[in-house]
Amino acid sequence: AQRLQADETDKRVAFFSVGVDNANMSRLSQIAVRSPLKLKGLNFIEMFVWLSASMSAVSHSQVDVDEQVALPPIGWGSV
Repeated sequence: AQRLQADETDKRVAFFSVGVDNANMSRLSQIAVRSPLKLKGLNFIEMFVWLSASMSAVSHSQVDVDEQVALPPIGWGSV
């Protein structure tokens, strides 16, 4: 968990934790820098469609490294 958090801080990786069904959300929040998201049902298809659209938005952006890119709304999960 510490290495993952350090790599996230150093912008070497972007890690998103997603809980399914009765996942231990408090444990997931200890692992990642970002708050974990709870998948609505088993909407894996919607999650991966969102991920694809998000990656497309990021790859086509002309934004400085320190600025955030607007991502599509998360309809497949909740905080």
